[in-house]
Amino acid sequence: MSALPIRQRWGWARSCASQLLGLAAAVAQAQPAAFDAQQWLERAQQAATHRSYQGTMTFSGGGHLSSSRISRSSDGRQRLERIEMLNGQARQQLRHNDTVLTLWPQARVAVFETEDAVADFPALPTIGQRLLESYEARLLGQDRVAGMDVDVVVFKPRDSLRYSQRLWAERGSGLLLRADVLGSRGEVLESSAFTELNFNGKLHPETVLGPMRRLDGYRVLRLPSQRVSFEAEGWTLQRAVVGFQLVGCARRVLDASAGAGDSRQVLQAVYSDGLTHVSVFVESFDAQQHRPMRTSLGATSTSMNRLGEWWITVVGDVPMPTIQQFEAGLQRR
Repeated sequence: MSALPIRQRWGWARSCASQLLGLAAAVAQAQPAAFDAQQWLERAQQAATHRSYQGTMTFSGGGHLSSSRISRSSDGRQRLERIEMLNGQARQQLRHNDTVLTLWPQARVAVFETEDAVADFPALPTIGQRLLESYEARLLGQDRVAGMDVDVVVFKPRDSLRYSQRLWAERGSGLLLRADVLGSRGEVLESSAFTELNFNGKLHPETVLGPMRRLDGYRVLRLPSQRVSFEAEGWTLQRAVVGFQLVGCARRVLDASAGAGDSRQVLQAVYSDGLTHVSVFVESFDAQQHRPMRTSLGATSTSMNRLGEWWITVVGDVPMPTIQQFEAGLQRR
């Protein structure tokens, strides 16, 4: 076969090169942009605090399974929320801004308290630039949860002080629809998830504010909570636990579970790494009721020990060695 004339060979080569460049440009355009984990987390947090929704949520962990129906409304001026437990003892929680009312219909008890320093799913404990110093984030791909398209991201710890977390966020709003806490072998230790969700429903304010006002026939308990400084209260974490920062401290009355009531005062300091948190409770030691204990159930580790005249409880969704580091670093000033 005779060789192509030089001009024809040049035209053919130029055509091939042009096609290859066009293909490369198309491929580059089709590639997704680099995953920005910080922006993804901030969007999820924004959706949790500002979006209105109604749905059914489940929680499983440590052999425990529960479900609840949740309605939430936020218009930038006020936040309303109604949560009804669907299993176990009947209980309803109503929230108006920072005020939380828990109703126990069978016991006819109503418990008022202020909102915790750390929010529950679908909100994140806290987020900040330092979160990614403790976790490596990787986009796994797309999936569906509660009939909605989601992006799935895994946050793998850079040390052994925390667990991996796998999060599913709705693609349109960024709202977290599922969160798994994973063990060292990838097993699911704890999971929170929506099984159905509706962004179009509207929570009427009176369905929350009305029951908060009409409490005839209920024994009303008010659990006072005062924000304080952990150091001003005489305590410090002498050896910081890597990645965790103090995000809140309050003096409060112990939870009145099912209306039983418990007048003991405790000091609660909350430390967070952005994805999980650890609470340190301090109260006066009582030999009649306090017994040292360490236990892990699902993702939650708990340790209770005496420190001089004080009783210390450390609890969080972290491995037990992390809990022990908090214990070892805690010091009375």
